Amino acid sequence: MYHTLGKDAMAALDRRRAERLSRLLSLILRHRPEAFGISLDPHGWAPVEALLEAVRRQRGWEDATAADLEAVVQLPGRRRFELRDGRMRALYGHSVPVQPEGAPQRPPEWLYHGTAPERVAVILSEGLRPGARRFVHLSLTPLQAREVGLRHSPQPVVLTVLARRAHEAGVAFYRASGDVYLVDAVPPQFLLPPEGRPREPVTPEPARSAPP
Repeated sequence: MYHTLGKDAMAALDRRRAERLSRLLSLILRHRPEAFGISLDPHGWAPVEALLEAVRRQRGWEDATAADLEAVVQLPGRRRFELRDGRMRALYGHSVPVQPEGAPQRPPEWLYHGTAPERVAVILSEGLRPGARRFVHLSLTPLQAREVGLRHSPQPVVLTVLARRAHEAGVAFYRASGDVYLVDAVPPQFLLPPEGRPREPVTPEPARSAPP
């Protein structure tokens, strides 16, 4: 007697497979393409066929298909990869030199950056710098920034970036995905300490006419 997996169990297995492949693709497309025989173009794109060949050379991935790559792109949460015209790329997180695709964009009034508490004083003094990554990564909301900060500390601190002011002063912002912006650096004058986060803008109610 044997049991077949239900739809939920199959979906969980498929998701775990996609998450494992996502980690491998991050290594290939963000950090070590040359170690896997992959050449990225200036914007980080790699041909799908070459990428699949590289993946299939890894133990446990001999049967990888284009559908597996699509499953990685469709993983829930923050979008990390893009497939287009027979090519694939990581949208952000690179330590290898790549250039953002497209022109700089006008950012929202504020963006956010999550970091470890011990880094706050240095950042507020010297500004945000990319470190080992090619770009500084900024989040669209404080909650998203906190999730990023949890990778660095169990008690992350969220800093507010005066993005619109920085843009008007000449800092170039690139939108990597729906909720991630990239910049080369953010000077300290455009950063607010945690307690200095501005309030969300309030839309005023329309004026009411006085009763007769």
